[in-house]
Amino acid sequence: MANISLQNISKAFDYKPILKDISLHIHQGERVAIIGKNGAGKSTLLKILNGELEADYGKRILEGDLEIQMLAQKPNFQEGSTTKESVLQALTTLNQAKQSLEQIAKSLQNAPYDKELLKKHSKLSNFIEHHNAWDLENKIQQILETFDLKELENQKVEYLSGGEQKRVALACLLLIKPDILLLDEPTNHLDVEMVEFLENLLLKEKYTLVFISHDRYFIDKIATRIIEVEDCKIREFNGGYGDYLKAKEALLKSLSKSHQTLLKHLRMEEEWLARGVKARVKRNEGRKERILKLREEAKKNPSLIKKMSLELEREHKHFNQLEGTNHKKMLFELENISMQMGNKILFKNFSTRILNTDKVAIVGKNGVGKSTFLKLLLGRAQNYYGTLQKGGF
Repeated sequence: MANISLQNISKAFDYKPILKDISLHIHQGERVAIIGKNGAGKSTLLKILNGELEADYGKRILEGDLEIQMLAQKPNFQEGSTTKESVLQALTTLNQAKQSLEQIAKSLQNAPYDKELLKKHSKLSNFIEHHNAWDLENKIQQILETFDLKELENQKVEYLSGGEQKRVALACLLLIKPDILLLDEPTNHLDVEMVEFLENLLLKEKYTLVFISHDRYFIDKIATRIIEVEDCKIREFNGGYGDYLKAKEALLKSLSKSHQTLLKHLRMEEEWLARGVKARVKRNEGRKERILKLREEAKKNPSLIKKMSLELEREHKHFNQLEGTNHKKMLFELENISMQMGNKILFKNFSTRILNTDKVAIVGKNGVGKSTFLKLLLGRAQNYYGTLQKGGF
């Protein structure tokens, strides 16, 4: 069973809390999307699940002998290896298992009732079946071709671009098919056909998956559950992105209703306080303290409700645009992009979508960042903040 649990996990960096007392359980066959703003703690949560980052408090519990693999933002490869060699190195265990199975099958021809050989044969067969590795060579060729790596298979990986390296790393993990696959922004550096192939593969072969993504369309297609990281806590929602938006809307209505109830209760308490009741002073003092707390809570709630309402409105708008257009014609989606050269800010928190057939003019004075913006779209500028999604060209 591919199950992993986090119990009462807390993590801070330089005394700044990132996660506080969170608990999470991942079941076999689930595809869990982790969402949240930049810096909210999504990558921290994924690294704790992977075991590469230790929590300050709490437990990470694995059920059984699990193989967990993670796609990092900056993959590491053996120095001097080509693309094809890197893929084959990643599949060493699977290839060895297939070779051992062939040898055992030959031995069973001479000793068909050998219990020990039959036991080993069954174990290896189940291992290969679990990793869907019977037709491994064809799968390698299919993934290399789909991810545009076939022409790069004899090139050394260290000379590939960052996007190409990430596609090699993703190809390796998909071929290995670990018990639990952890992906950080898997659709970055993939065109639409590659994303469609990835979606179909993840669904067809029933991966147990936990992934971070800003791609609403991918989340809606793949996720069976969504984990939202916000204010050092997590909130869970069943289903894809559309289900998440509906659940958030229901949560917003519930918060608004609770706030109205709080205000009504506070008004009654304020009337009591205005009467200047003096009897049973000790009890009254406690009641006065509760009124002060109610006042503070009543101050915070409107800003929280307004913030959630604005965010929900924005998310509905983006998601409806995505559903209402042909996703295959999306060229670029920019969200909260910021960039500066030295001390000069070129653009800040800029968001837009550029579709195929759009005609976009970039205007401005010399030196304001027009050429830099084009380089950003072409992938030649790396020092930016925010999310840039590329579609099929």
